Amino acid sequence: MDSKCRCWLIYLILHLIDKGSLQDPLEIEGVVGDSVILPCSYKERVLNPDERNVFWRYNTHKNVYDIEKGKEVTEDQDAVFKDRIESFPLEYKNGNFSIKLNHLRFTDNGEFFCYISKVERQYNLRLTVRAPPPTLSPPKPTADSRSSSMKTQQDGIVNFLIAVLEFFVLHYF
Repeated sequence: MDSKCRCWLIYLILHLIDKGSLQDPLEIEGVVGDSVILPCSYKERVLNPDERNVFWRYNTHKNVYDIEKGKEVTEDQDAVFKDRIESFPLEYKNGNFSIKLNHLRFTDNGEFFCYISKVERQYNLRLTVRAPPPTLSPPKPTADSRSSSMKTQQDGIVNFLIAVLEFFVLHYF
């Protein structure tokens, strides 16, 4: 490979790394029915309102949420995300374009992308939605009508009386 070709290859690799194309996605976990914050921010400099163009996408093609010139735009939002996204407009001036995804579903598993167009910055996030932890159910009744606490208490009394009886037999007889 000649030096000119190597230079172009190195340039291409560095360019891709700089754009974040090769970055590993940030792993986010959530539980069905709960909410998660999907982070996206730009802190290198303050963006003017007309530079605050941020596009959130799911699996590269579904429109999750758009911010254009510092204003929320939801008219092209995919129906899957309608009424489930919250953003923080007061934070836009600080470079925070994070969103909150509410009412998580298993179908939300996948890749989310936040693209800040004026500075060509992209963030990749991978969301994993898990089932809620199982809830403890009360113990099932047994054929014996006494509750388990009553059995334990009575068994404890019987054991205590047996121990007292053994003590007296050993020490006094």
